Amino acid sequence: MPSGRRTVWEWAAESWADAESAVTKALLLGVFCLGLLAQFVRPVGDALEDKAYLGGAILSLVGYVLYAEVRRLNDALRPQAREEIRTEDLRQYFGRALAAGRPERIRIDAIGYTGETVVRPVLRVLEDFGGEGQPPPVVIRILVPDFTAPMAVPGRLDGDGKAVDDPDFRAALLSKAQGFAGALDELAQDLAGRRVVDARFRALHITPFLKFCLINDEELFDGIYDEVVKKTARTPTQRQVLDLMGYKASLTRWHVRSGAEAREKVAQRRQLFDTLWELASALPAPPSAHA
Repeated sequence: MPSGRRTVWEWAAESWADAESAVTKALLLGVFCLGLLAQFVRPVGDALEDKAYLGGAILSLVGYVLYAEVRRLNDALRPQAREEIRTEDLRQYFGRALAAGRPERIRIDAIGYTGETVVRPVLRVLEDFGGEGQPPPVVIRILVPDFTAPMAVPGRLDGDGKAVDDPDFRAALLSKAQGFAGALDELAQDLAGRRVVDARFRALHITPFLKFCLINDEELFDGIYDEVVKKTARTPTQRQVLDLMGYKASLTRWHVRSGAEAREKVAQRRQLFDTLWELASALPAPPSAHA
């Protein structure tokens, strides 16, 4: 079992990382001072004349410093292997992806409760689209639970305080998902001729707690609906219902450029989404206003 104590190598590596900057600056300052001294003190200059090895050593030192700084810059620019973000911050990532000048299509795939987490920020980003140039098409696929099938959560509390199915609450959630699907369809029509938006909703009898979003097979935002809340519903009859909340929950962000672990995580979620999407059916259409 690990003892929790650092090895000699780990201690030495950490100590060098702390001292490397100071040592490098001291060496460079020494080289600078030696050059000035050689320039103005003849004996020193004569002693250093034709010292090719010394010149090579100094150039090697300068090269090492430049390499180290470039490496630090690359490390700073590389996305973290994983980082926690707030769900409400998704808009900036959608905006970055949708505004990118990439020629190929932009794809956003998500699994969620009603689609709200993705649809609201995407709508705001696309509504702000100015129409300059020829932007790439956007493909949005959102998978939600099948609210036509019985489920305990979301549901209601029975007389014994147990979770049971609530068809009326499920119908309300289905209507909400249909509303988000309709909002995307309306925006696609408004942007016709300026930007192609292909948005589709599907439903499958899966756990409603699952939540993740993929952007261009490059970024993954992974999480769950981590709160079950009890609230009062007054229509059609007053009762205690069980709803899921997750808008304030944190998401784990993974980027394929962060390393092997992130690439594997993104690939796993991609495979899961594609499998479930093929198994799912189209979201039921809302009832006609003239029905």
